[in-house]
Amino acid sequence: MKTKTAALSFIFFMILNLSSCGGLTRDDFKDNTEGSVSEKILSLASLAPSGHNTQPWTVKILSDNKWIIGWDKNRALPAVDPGNRELIISLGAFCEAVKIAAEKHGLSAKITTIAKNNFDDIVAEIVFTPGKTEERNSILLEKRRIVRKGQLSKPLTMQDKDELIQNISSKVYFFDRESEEGMIIEKAVLESNMVQTKREDAVKELADWIRWSDEEIKNKRDGLTPSGMEIGGLANLFVRNFYSREDALTDSFRDSSMKAVREQLSSYGTWIIITAENEAPSNLMTAGADFLKIGIAGVDKKIALHPMTQPIEENEFKLRLKDSLPVKGKIQFVLRSGYVEKYPSPVSVRMDVKKIIRK
Repeated sequence: MKTKTAALSFIFFMILNLSSCGGLTRDDFKDNTEGSVSEKILSLASLAPSGHNTQPWTVKILSDNKWIIGWDKNRALPAVDPGNRELIISLGAFCEAVKIAAEKHGLSAKITTIAKNNFDDIVAEIVFTPGKTEERNSILLEKRRIVRKGQLSKPLTMQDKDELIQNISSKVYFFDRESEEGMIIEKAVLESNMVQTKREDAVKELADWIRWSDEEIKNKRDGLTPSGMEIGGLANLFVRNFYSREDALTDSFRDSSMKAVREQLSSYGTWIIITAENEAPSNLMTAGADFLKIGIAGVDKKIALHPMTQPIEENEFKLRLKDSLPVKGKIQFVLRSGYVEKYPSPVSVRMDVKKIIRK
């Protein structure tokens, strides 16, 4: 009876709201462009990627020329990232985005990693000095996004592979989908996703970061939204109005998640593996910065990136990949990549910069 009532309510609501199928996206939230230069840099830098879109970075603005970068303990992901490895990587991407945003305003940003371990409160220091104005990368930063759907089954060309890793410090490896290594990675991604959907702590943590309703999206401006998860059309409208955290804990949602993974693995071109010598904060910061650089370099080439981190988060599969792949160092990123017909507009929401700034 409850299901029937919900369905009837949805049909009525759908008739009244057909124009709102897309849901709220980043364009619905614009911070004040009349703020200080620091706020403008921070607003653009906050477009950096992070796991579950938690946006864990904090900034203490000591002066116009000096920032201290830390992290919000409430935005960590202990179930899938108990060692804060992915969090520090996110901060590396954020600091690289600060550097790009600073260049737009004629400033050069020197980033120094301070943290000795992945749980230190202070992670990095950024010092700004006058520099050359450069806007190209900031435009690409605004366009960059994670793309889950629509990748074509065409390997990246050698030229594009070479151009993606220009000015990259980390070790980067490419394995086309049909290669032996590509099939090993695909199998590890599929099986590790299956394992993780059965882990209650991981599923609950994911559920905590899904923002189903427009009201929650407006209030939080973080996490995974229906549009960010690429749920489109009437399905988008339905989940935004009838789904809640409890729905993300059900077996049907887990089954739907695995179906989505299988669909994603049915179409892509090349796996990209990023490694680091070890998991010291400085190396993780570099890996995060390089991930952002590769993502930005792919925008104009219509190359989509989709991090599939589960094999690294589940130790059995992390060891399997290490033993099976001809790579040096510790794997920090498993990226599914492929060309798209049209690079889609970014949709994931971002917090107001005032929530990032610490006194």
